Amino acid sequence: MATIRSEAGYSLLEVVISAALGTIVLAGAFDVYVSSTKNLIAQANNIQKQADAKAAMDYMVREVRLAITAFTSINSAIKAPDKFMFARAEESGYASGGTLTTLTDASRAWTVNKFAPAADGSPYYVQIAAGFPGSGAGHQILTNTATTLTLVGTDPFPLVPANTPLYSIYRTKTFTVFAEGTLYSLQYSNGGSYHVLAKNMTRLRFSDTAACDPAGTTVVPVGTLCISLTTVSAIADPATGFDRQTGRVPSTHSLTTIVRPRN
Repeated sequence: MATIRSEAGYSLLEVVISAALGTIVLAGAFDVYVSSTKNLIAQANNIQKQADAKAAMDYMVREVRLAITAFTSINSAIKAPDKFMFARAEESGYASGGTLTTLTDASRAWTVNKFAPAADGSPYYVQIAAGFPGSGAGHQILTNTATTLTLVGTDPFPLVPANTPLYSIYRTKTFTVFAEGTLYSLQYSNGGSYHVLAKNMTRLRFSDTAACDPAGTTVVPVGTLCISLTTVSAIADPATGFDRQTGRVPSTHSLTTIVRPRN
């Protein structure tokens, strides 16, 4: 027996209602997707900036520990709350001889002209650290061979190096924040090269021993440097105060550490 089926389709009203319901469901799903994406972006930005801040702090600590204290009085090295300039030790050893304008270390195998002034103008200096008249003064290096440093003619040693004095090779380094919020490591303070350590910095502060612990609850050695920095996950829109990419208030991350030069 044949079954009679209705050939009637959906009415226009049913189609419109179905489309409206589908649109509402899709709109809700899209909102969830957009919100989830923004959350992931904000979380990724926050993690990245925390990692950048930690890496920048670790780098500054390692470099400051190599500061030569004869040229780096913490108080005088702090040029501004956000600027620290110091003499960073590159190498050290014991001289085996020399002249008024040369210093020889027969145990070395330096690359030729490793310590010649760089193209960016950043000079290297050699300091007789101990066991020599006039020790402590820095003398600019002009060139070098595998075992011998040659000084700039106008900056000789006061006496011929002898008695295997301890020497250090160093050059000036500066940490500072530029106006756009980027932390730079300057290899040389007078027009030398620089390297970006972190971005979106809102605060970098160097302070001396007295400021390390204002409450006096911790014994802080003399010659100690305190470093504090703060970064934000993104640069906020000046008009709204929100991150343009996520529509949220940027999160901040702060670090503080205490470091003392070893040399």
